[in-house]
Amino acid sequence: MLGSERRVVITGLGLITPLGDSPDHIWASIEAGKGAVGPLEAFPVEGLPSRNAAEIRHFDFLKTPALAKARFFKELRKSRKYMARDIQLCVAAAQLAMVDAKLDQGGVDPTRIGIDLGAGLISTELDELAPAIAHATTPSGGFDYGAWGRESIGIIEPYWLLKYLPNMLACHISILMDCQGPSNTITEADASANLAIAEAARIIARGKADVMVTGAADSKIHPLSFIRMSMQNTLSRWEGEPAGACRPFDSHREGTVPGEGAGIVILEEYEHAVARGATIHGEVLGGGSGCDAMPSGGLDPEGNGTAVAIRAAIRDARLTPKDIGHINAHGIGSKVGDLAEARAFHRVFGDDLPPVTSLKGHVGTMASGCGSVELAVSLAGLSRGLIPPTLNCDDPDAACGLDIVRSGPRPTSNRIFVNTNITANGQAAALVIRGIPRESGA
Repeated sequence: MLGSERRVVITGLGLITPLGDSPDHIWASIEAGKGAVGPLEAFPVEGLPSRNAAEIRHFDFLKTPALAKARFFKELRKSRKYMARDIQLCVAAAQLAMVDAKLDQGGVDPTRIGIDLGAGLISTELDELAPAIAHATTPSGGFDYGAWGRESIGIIEPYWLLKYLPNMLACHISILMDCQGPSNTITEADASANLAIAEAARIIARGKADVMVTGAADSKIHPLSFIRMSMQNTLSRWEGEPAGACRPFDSHREGTVPGEGAGIVILEEYEHAVARGATIHGEVLGGGSGCDAMPSGGLDPEGNGTAVAIRAAIRDARLTPKDIGHINAHGIGSKVGDLAEARAFHRVFGDDLPPVTSLKGHVGTMASGCGSVELAVSLAGLSRGLIPPTLNCDDPDAACGLDIVRSGPRPTSNRIFVNTNITANGQAAALVIRGIPRESGA
């Protein structure tokens, strides 16, 4: 994205996470070694394979201070009933990002503001479909599709679908914030945020927009999400203290922990940002993608596609592996996934492997939302000259062979990092980002 193309900088960060809703607040918790994983409170856990989760507790959409002061607050009150939790988290984070970028009061041509968001599979509230499903269920336990089409569908609230379409995150934000530029939604599970940010940056670099609202949101605090993760054999079955359930790159790792969160990033063309006096948090230098899917299903244990994504991102940034100061890894805590990712790092960096960190031990997996939140945390650390630490990697797996940042943040003078995310089915995405020291320009 360098060379003759326009520079793309980060001028706004909006976060809604289990550890807080500002980069400074989240950083303070991470620096102190605090995590958000604990016993699940949102719903009963009887019959579920795990009771551990990273929840955003006491979240009240309409009482979010940034939203309560927004000029479109009346519209939000009306439209909230059509917003699933994922959407509410995303809209709240987007407003925080707009405030951080000083775009909340307008002043920028709306036709030059676009939106490119990542989103996941949004699980429906069970009581919204249960009556219709029960109506079409036969006494023997079968399903009567004829009855479903004739009568059962009519039991469902007419606007039900609008709560759960993945593109509704971008839809609500673009309407409320008057984003009239390019618009897209990417649904690639855990890789979604990085892919969306890369695409948004390229839109600006090509001159198709001056500002892009990007990032992602997701919530896996739902019975169906727990069941899916259990069936996919990715859910941690840790029986010790809940805080230790997710253990990235640790030799005793058993899987991941469901979480939730939203990370919205405001990208802006550099000259445009400077002209309006915006604070610059970082710069997007490059992006890449790859595929680690196996023909038989599951993840390539060698991490070849992840290596492709990282190499592509570094090449796009016009850099070499030696230029990278740290890797904010996906590090989801799975036996196969963490090892595959580590092998990809060794393949790309060889003897120049930089320090590696993962935030999943602190906040579990935010799935589609993890990439943008992790990016923001690395930026928060680098603004202080620090690499964020990994929680619960007490006994690093020798097979991974990584230099894991643990037992507190690590000082660094290199503010360029790679952010990687990989899905359970092999989609891989990587970004190369440059952080900006506090009280410094770009």
